[in-house]
Amino acid sequence: MTLPKKYQQAMQDLLGEEYSAYIESMQQRSQTAIRINTAKISLEQWAEICPFKTKPVPWTEKGFLTTDEQCNPAKHPYYYAGLYYIQEPSAMIPASILPVHEGDRILDVCAAPGGKATELAAKLRGTGQLVANDISVSRAMALAKNLQIAGAVNAVVTAEKPERLQESFLQYFDGILIDAPCSGEGMFRRDPHMVQDWEEKGPQYYAPIQRDILKAAYQMLREGGYLVYSTCTFSPEEDEKNILWFLRQFPDMHVCEVPRKEGFCSGITDAALTETERQQLSRCVRIFPHKAVGEGHFAVLLQKGDPSAAEQTDSFVEQENTLAERAHDHSFRMAEKKHQSFGAERRSKYAGTRQQRLSGKKDRRMQDGDNNLVAKAAWWIGCLSAPGAERYRLVPGKKQFTLEMEGSVSWKGLRCIQTGLIVGSAEKRFEPSIQLALSICDKDKLPYVNLSSEEQDVIRYLKGETLQDVTVLNEGMLKQTENYVLVCVDGFALGWGKYMQNGMLKNKYYAGWRMQ
Repeated sequence: MTLPKKYQQAMQDLLGEEYSAYIESMQQRSQTAIRINTAKISLEQWAEICPFKTKPVPWTEKGFLTTDEQCNPAKHPYYYAGLYYIQEPSAMIPASILPVHEGDRILDVCAAPGGKATELAAKLRGTGQLVANDISVSRAMALAKNLQIAGAVNAVVTAEKPERLQESFLQYFDGILIDAPCSGEGMFRRDPHMVQDWEEKGPQYYAPIQRDILKAAYQMLREGGYLVYSTCTFSPEEDEKNILWFLRQFPDMHVCEVPRKEGFCSGITDAALTETERQQLSRCVRIFPHKAVGEGHFAVLLQKGDPSAAEQTDSFVEQENTLAERAHDHSFRMAEKKHQSFGAERRSKYAGTRQQRLSGKKDRRMQDGDNNLVAKAAWWIGCLSAPGAERYRLVPGKKQFTLEMEGSVSWKGLRCIQTGLIVGSAEKRFEPSIQLALSICDKDKLPYVNLSSEEQDVIRYLKGETLQDVTVLNEGMLKQTENYVLVCVDGFALGWGKYMQNGMLKNKYYAGWRMQ
């Protein structure tokens, strides 16, 4: 890999005498890590069943480096059960430093593919609400899948510009995470193709985009709420300089201290700054590959709420809102028009036809008074054992049922991939979804088959094959479930099967997710 001369000079200026150590680290192998999904398994349980040789990631107790080069965590059944997420070690920092309490409303602005969003969901433990957004529809689809595998009952997935979200969520969120699109300097070792992107665009291209995202996030953050801004780049223009700009535009924001962990470096400052500004920026966190196990990252935790600076902030916000209001009517009409035609086919794969659910229209069967499907869906929801389940409502759609949070904002005019947990089919008969299976905490409420991670049957199941001679536990409940059986690996849900005669299990694992 050949680094651009302009980039080399920038890193020499940034690192000084450490530059040679950085260049040497770029020749070393990138490390694979996993982050445990504590929404499904405790760290103590994981220690008992962990099938890999690992060592801890220094900055989060949930992160582990895999030390066996022959292992492939993406091919293990536990990955399909959502017990862990494969993630670059330094990318675990942003979600780990955002304070999240059960019941909070949390927004991940640039969430795909879902590494940070799945950790935020685990922190919420099925309570509150997580809005996971990505401007790209295709990336938002992948994001939805990863949240579904993680068992995130309370997640809404949108594909919008931050400015559009701002119109619906003014001062709404308790916590916001921005893992901003960036020049990707911290990914050069893992993905050399990022070098070409840097040459074509670079920090000057991304910095204005990042500032626009920060402005929108400020508007959506409640008083007292927390904001994490992060990038996977080393460029001060995208990192500290953006934060300095943000603090000057919004003086009621301040940088919070983050506990120093092994490998953490302080933010970069210079003599031209005020003492307060230097103090604030020094609280930022930097990761360099020659000093830590990660590829490279920048992260900072901020809080909204400095009454002495509120008046200055209000003046800037008023100017921004005036400009936004002028464009609002036109943009909303355009969004409505797009919404009506937006990828109905692609979106139905994950979330059915959102427009019909929003308008309250039900399938003709529902209008005719046939509530059998609703009753069945409600019964299946009772198997979830999700915290705060009383705060959710069952929403019938044209093709499927969705479990949505009560009292949520209107999603009208927004491009939604999913607005809650997809429970199952609402067409000819009720069929439970794989998303429901992966969200079930208590397998003993259902008939189930428990496969061993060390046997070939679980691989056959994940590849879509029919299983023979299976043993069904809680067999007496088969009539209630119409022979649907929860298929587990070592007690953790994977998906559904349908029990047939003579011990045969018809495979109902979702075809699009099968092991290749």
